[in-house]
Amino acid sequence: MENYKYHLEEQLKELNGLIKLSNKNIAKYKDAPSGHIHLSKCNGSVQYYYIDKTLGIRKYMNIEEIKTVKKLIQRDYDLAVNKKLIDLQMRLSRFLNLYDIDDITGIYSNLIDGRKRLVEPIIETNEMFIERWYEEHPGMQNTYPEEGMYQINRGEMVRSKSEKIIADALDKYGVPYQYEPMLELGYNTVYPDFVVLNVRTRKTIYWEHLGIVSDMEYATKNF
Repeated sequence: MENYKYHLEEQLKELNGLIKLSNKNIAKYKDAPSGHIHLSKCNGSVQYYYIDKTLGIRKYMNIEEIKTVKKLIQRDYDLAVNKKLIDLQMRLSRFLNLYDIDDITGIYSNLIDGRKRLVEPIIETNEMFIERWYEEHPGMQNTYPEEGMYQINRGEMVRSKSEKIIADALDKYGVPYQYEPMLELGYNTVYPDFVVLNVRTRKTIYWEHLGIVSDMEYATKNF
Protein backbone atom coordinates (compact mmCIF):
# COMPACT_ATOMS: atom_id res chain seq x y z
CA MET A 1 0.00 0.00 0.00
CA GLU A 2 1.40 3.38 -0.99
CA ASN A 3 2.06 5.85 1.78
CA TYR A 4 0.46 9.13 0.70
CA LYS A 5 2.10 11.13 3.49
CA TYR A 6 4.75 12.40 1.07
CA HIS A 7 2.06 13.72 -1.30
CA LEU A 8 0.21 15.35 1.58
CA GLU A 9 3.41 17.01 2.79
CA GLU A 10 3.95 18.37 -0.73
CA GLN A 11 0.35 19.65 -0.68
CA LEU A 12 1.06 21.39 2.63
CA LYS A 13 4.10 23.08 1.08
CA GLU A 14 1.88 24.33 -1.76
CA LEU A 15 -0.65 25.67 0.74
CA ASN A 16 2.11 27.47 2.65
CA GLY A 17 3.29 29.07 -0.58
CA LEU A 18 -0.24 30.16 -1.49
CA ILE A 19 -0.78 31.63 1.98
CA LYS A 20 2.40 33.66 1.61
CA LEU A 21 1.17 34.98 -1.74
CA SER A 22 -2.32 35.58 -0.36
CA ASN A 23 -0.98 37.56 2.61
CA LYS A 24 0.98 39.71 0.19
CA ASN A 25 -2.16 40.37 -1.86
CA ILE A 26 -4.20 41.30 1.22
CA ALA A 27 -1.58 43.78 2.39
CA LYS A 28 -2.43 45.91 -0.66
CA TYR A 29 -5.90 46.64 0.76
CA LYS A 30 -4.88 48.22 4.07
CA ASP A 31 -6.08 51.64 2.90
CA ALA A 32 -9.25 50.40 1.20
CA PRO A 33 -12.64 51.37 2.69
CA SER A 34 -14.16 48.81 5.05
CA GLY A 35 -17.49 48.43 3.25
CA HIS A 36 -18.52 45.90 0.63
CA ILE A 37 -20.05 45.89 -2.81
CA HIS A 38 -23.63 44.71 -3.24
CA LEU A 39 -24.97 43.73 -6.67
CA SER A 40 -28.49 44.10 -7.95
CA LYS A 41 -30.17 43.91 -11.34
CA CYS A 42 -32.30 46.57 -12.95
CA ASN A 43 -33.82 46.03 -16.40
CA GLY A 44 -31.29 43.26 -17.03
CA SER A 45 -28.29 45.42 -16.12
CA VAL A 46 -26.03 44.85 -13.12
CA GLN A 47 -25.83 47.71 -10.66
CA TYR A 48 -23.21 48.10 -7.94
CA TYR A 49 -23.77 49.63 -4.51
CA TYR A 50 -21.21 50.39 -1.83
CA ILE A 51 -22.55 49.38 1.58
CA ASP A 52 -21.01 50.03 4.99
CA LYS A 53 -23.49 48.95 7.65
CA THR A 54 -21.33 50.29 10.48
CA LEU A 55 -21.47 53.79 9.07
CA GLY A 56 -24.97 53.41 7.62
CA ILE A 57 -23.80 54.04 4.05
CA ARG A 58 -25.51 52.78 0.90
CA LYS A 59 -24.18 54.41 -2.22
CA TYR A 60 -24.75 53.70 -5.91
CA MET A 61 -21.43 53.27 -7.73
CA ASN A 62 -21.39 54.79 -11.20
CA ILE A 63 -19.17 53.84 -14.12
CA GLU A 64 -16.46 56.32 -13.07
CA GLU A 65 -16.06 54.38 -9.81
CA ILE A 66 -15.65 50.93 -11.41
CA LYS A 67 -11.99 50.72 -10.31
CA THR A 68 -13.07 51.01 -6.68
CA VAL A 69 -15.79 48.41 -7.27
CA LYS A 70 -13.29 46.02 -8.80
CA LYS A 71 -10.80 46.58 -5.99
CA LEU A 72 -13.32 45.86 -3.24
CA ILE A 73 -14.69 42.76 -4.98
CA GLN A 74 -11.15 41.50 -5.50
CA ARG A 75 -10.35 42.22 -1.84
CA ASP A 76 -13.35 40.23 -0.61
CA TYR A 77 -12.33 37.34 -2.85
CA ASP A 78 -8.74 37.47 -1.60
CA LEU A 79 -9.89 37.55 2.03
CA ALA A 80 -12.18 34.55 1.50
CA VAL A 81 -9.38 32.60 -0.21
CA ASN A 82 -6.93 33.49 2.57
CA LYS A 83 -9.34 32.28 5.23
CA LYS A 84 -9.90 28.99 3.40
CA LEU A 85 -6.18 28.46 2.81
CA ILE A 86 -5.38 28.94 6.49
CA ASP A 87 -8.21 26.60 7.47
CA LEU A 88 -6.94 23.90 5.10
CA GLN A 89 -3.38 24.41 6.30
CA MET A 90 -4.42 23.88 9.92
CA ARG A 91 -6.54 20.84 9.11
CA LEU A 92 -3.83 19.22 7.00
CA SER A 93 -1.12 19.93 9.58
CA ARG A 94 -3.19 18.31 12.31
CA PHE A 95 -3.94 15.33 10.08
CA LEU A 96 -0.29 14.81 9.15
CA ASN A 97 0.68 14.77 12.82
CA LEU A 98 -1.60 11.76 13.28
CA TYR A 99 -1.34 9.98 9.92
CA ASP A 100 1.22 7.46 8.79
CA ILE A 101 0.03 4.38 6.94
CA ASP A 102 3.37 2.74 7.75
CA ASP A 103 2.08 2.33 11.30
CA ILE A 104 0.12 -0.65 9.97
CA THR A 105 3.15 -2.39 8.48
CA GLY A 106 5.09 -1.42 11.59
CA ILE A 107 2.93 -3.73 13.70
CA TYR A 108 4.22 -6.68 11.70
CA SER A 109 7.78 -5.37 11.47
CA ASN A 110 8.00 -5.01 15.25
CA LEU A 111 6.99 -8.62 15.91
CA ILE A 112 9.72 -10.95 17.10
CA ASP A 113 10.90 -13.45 14.49
CA GLY A 114 9.07 -16.35 16.12
CA ARG A 115 5.75 -14.55 15.67
CA LYS A 116 6.56 -13.21 12.20
CA ARG A 117 6.97 -16.74 10.88
CA LEU A 118 3.40 -17.53 11.91
CA VAL A 119 1.72 -14.30 10.82
CA GLU A 120 0.47 -13.36 7.37
CA PRO A 121 0.41 -9.54 7.32
CA ILE A 122 -2.62 -7.75 5.92
CA ILE A 123 -0.30 -5.49 3.88
CA GLU A 124 2.67 -7.02 2.10
CA THR A 125 5.86 -5.48 3.49
CA ASN A 126 8.36 -3.84 1.17
CA GLU A 127 10.77 -6.68 1.79
CA MET A 128 8.15 -9.26 0.81
CA PHE A 129 7.14 -7.26 -2.25
CA ILE A 130 10.75 -6.82 -3.40
CA GLU A 131 11.44 -10.54 -2.99
CA ARG A 132 8.36 -11.44 -5.07
CA TRP A 133 9.24 -8.75 -7.62
CA TYR A 134 12.68 -10.26 -8.18
CA GLU A 135 11.08 -13.67 -8.75
CA GLU A 136 8.62 -12.21 -11.27
CA HIS A 137 11.29 -10.17 -13.11
CA PRO A 138 14.33 -12.40 -13.68
CA GLY A 139 17.37 -10.80 -15.25
CA MET A 140 20.08 -11.94 -17.67
CA GLN A 141 17.44 -13.18 -20.13
CA ASN A 142 19.10 -11.97 -23.31
CA THR A 143 20.77 -14.93 -25.05
CA TYR A 144 22.64 -12.72 -27.52
CA PRO A 145 26.09 -14.29 -27.66
CA GLU A 146 28.14 -11.16 -27.04
CA GLU A 147 29.73 -11.50 -23.61
CA GLY A 148 29.74 -8.63 -21.20
CA MET A 149 33.02 -6.84 -20.71
CA TYR A 150 32.28 -4.88 -17.53
CA GLN A 151 31.63 -6.40 -14.11
CA ILE A 152 29.18 -4.53 -11.93
CA ASN A 153 29.24 -4.36 -8.13
CA ARG A 154 26.68 -7.18 -7.86
CA GLY A 155 28.98 -9.45 -9.85
CA GLU A 156 27.14 -9.74 -13.18
CA MET A 157 28.74 -8.77 -16.46
CA VAL A 158 27.20 -6.02 -18.60
CA ARG A 159 27.85 -5.01 -22.18
CA SER A 160 28.93 -1.38 -21.83
CA LYS A 161 30.58 1.06 -19.48
CA SER A 162 27.39 3.15 -19.42
CA GLU A 163 25.36 0.15 -18.27
CA LYS A 164 27.90 -0.48 -15.50
CA ILE A 165 27.57 3.13 -14.32
CA ILE A 166 23.77 2.84 -14.25
CA ALA A 167 23.76 -0.55 -12.52
CA ASP A 168 26.23 0.50 -9.84
CA ALA A 169 24.29 3.73 -9.18
CA LEU A 170 21.05 1.78 -8.72
CA ASP A 171 22.84 -0.63 -6.42
CA LYS A 172 24.43 2.20 -4.42
CA TYR A 173 21.05 3.74 -3.64
CA GLY A 174 19.33 0.43 -2.90
CA VAL A 175 17.04 0.49 -5.93
CA PRO A 176 15.90 -3.04 -6.88
CA TYR A 177 16.78 -3.82 -10.51
CA GLN A 178 17.51 -6.61 -12.95
CA TYR A 179 19.75 -6.50 -16.00
CA GLU A 180 18.36 -7.45 -19.42
CA PRO A 181 14.93 -8.84 -18.47
CA MET A 182 12.58 -10.26 -21.10
CA LEU A 183 9.68 -8.03 -22.12
CA GLU A 184 6.85 -8.97 -24.47
CA LEU A 185 5.73 -6.03 -26.60
CA GLY A 186 2.87 -7.16 -28.80
CA TYR A 187 4.32 -9.84 -31.07
CA ASN A 188 7.90 -8.89 -30.26
CA THR A 189 10.18 -10.04 -27.48
CA VAL A 190 12.73 -7.43 -26.41
CA TYR A 191 15.41 -7.26 -23.75
CA PRO A 192 15.68 -3.73 -22.32
CA ASP A 193 18.83 -2.87 -20.42
CA PHE A 194 17.15 -2.76 -17.02
CA VAL A 195 13.90 -3.35 -15.20
CA VAL A 196 13.69 -1.16 -12.10
CA LEU A 197 11.30 -1.08 -9.13
CA ASN A 198 10.09 2.15 -7.52
CA VAL A 199 9.59 0.75 -4.03
CA ARG A 200 7.55 3.71 -2.78
CA THR A 201 4.96 3.51 -5.54
CA ARG A 202 5.59 -0.21 -6.28
CA LYS A 203 5.67 0.56 -9.98
CA THR A 204 7.91 -1.26 -12.44
CA ILE A 205 9.98 0.78 -14.90
CA TYR A 206 11.76 -0.54 -17.98
CA TRP A 207 14.93 1.36 -18.82
CA GLU A 208 16.63 1.25 -22.21
CA HIS A 209 19.80 3.31 -22.16
CA LEU A 210 19.94 4.02 -25.94
CA GLY A 211 23.66 4.61 -25.73
CA ILE A 212 24.44 5.21 -29.42
CA VAL A 213 21.44 7.11 -30.78
CA SER A 214 23.86 9.00 -33.03
CA ASP A 215 23.91 5.82 -35.16
CA MET A 216 20.90 6.16 -37.49
CA GLU A 217 20.31 2.41 -37.91
CA TYR A 218 20.53 1.85 -34.13
CA ALA A 219 18.24 4.78 -33.36
CA THR A 220 15.63 3.81 -35.95
CA LYS A 221 15.56 0.19 -34.76
CA ASN A 222 15.14 1.17 -31.12
CA PHE A 223 12.59 3.91 -31.53
